[in-house]
Amino acid sequence: MIKAVLFDMDGIMFDTEKIMSDGWQEAARQLGFVLTDQQMNQMRGSSKARNTALFKEWYGEKVDYEEGRRIRSKYQEDYIAAHSLPEKPGLHELLQWLKEQGIPAAVATSTSREDAQRYWKLAGISSLLSASICGDEVVHSKPDPEIFLKAAAKLGVPIENCLVLEDSINGLRAAKSAGALSCMVPDLTPYTPELAPVCDHVCKNLLECIPLIQRINGHL
Repeated sequence: MIKAVLFDMDGIMFDTEKIMSDGWQEAARQLGFVLTDQQMNQMRGSSKARNTALFKEWYGEKVDYEEGRRIRSKYQEDYIAAHSLPEKPGLHELLQWLKEQGIPAAVATSTSREDAQRYWKLAGISSLLSASICGDEVVHSKPDPEIFLKAAAKLGVPIENCLVLEDSINGLRAAKSAGALSCMVPDLTPYTPELAPVCDHVCKNLLECIPLIQRINGHL
């Protein structure tokens, strides 16, 4: 039975993965390096520390990750300032439904708390969240399960009774390692059969998560 829902943020709650990807490509253009889709998939959903290590592995000392991240972050902030924060369809409806059902919602994001809270405020969803764990509050980033285990503990709900909504391979691996039920809501990374071992369910959008939870909890 699902007693809580743990949300990733970028790519699940907000349509920001594409903005970040474009920002990284702008950084690659300015700094003169190539960043492939495969490399982006490895970075997606992970922490600054882990991605710094990936850059070191890929580029050695030729590319400054901090400078690239600064360019990416400025690109993202400029976009949001100009166009507002793009929300994923069904975000408010799902969060409101969960509140009405008495099912707590928590965010487990690799983004820093300062940035994440600013996004929740912009979207007007802070009051619909029961708990949150952010990237600067864990030692090990996704695909390590730490962030989901901490979020479940903060809610006081056993991890096996938590449904994790994720769009990244790193996030799905973390959810399964934690012992949660995993649901992929694809964003830039499409669902493929190879993801089946770490993906219990697939929903096309957040609204589809409502009947999924109803079925699992025996209401349909």
